[in-house]
Amino acid sequence: MAIAHITTKQELGEHLKTKKIVIINFWAEWCSPCKMFGMVLNQLDEEYDDKVKILRVNVDKSPEIAAEYQVLGIPHSRLIIHNKLHEPIVGYIPLENLKQIIGV
Repeated sequence: MAIAHITTKQELGEHLKTKKIVIINFWAEWCSPCKMFGMVLNQLDEEYDDKVKILRVNVDKSPEIAAEYQVLGIPHSRLIIHNKLHEPIVGYIPLENLKQIIGV
């Protein structure tokens, strides 16, 4: 499954109904670190599609979702593991660090 681009709260809710680890990534077109982290997420999706579900939310197109998750800077990611929302990951992080954080 490819990375899902979310634009509404309803869409987000539907995608959260999964047993997989969920990464919600908040980003914007104009953000260079967001683009770099997007490449990391693409790699993670290719390697761990069976364990991880990646959702991307453009903060310019969906500011209400960003506000709900208290996004103050981007890239900003939230992990949901076993239906538990974890502390935010703010900024770019390399693939290996991300794998360690999510435990894959």
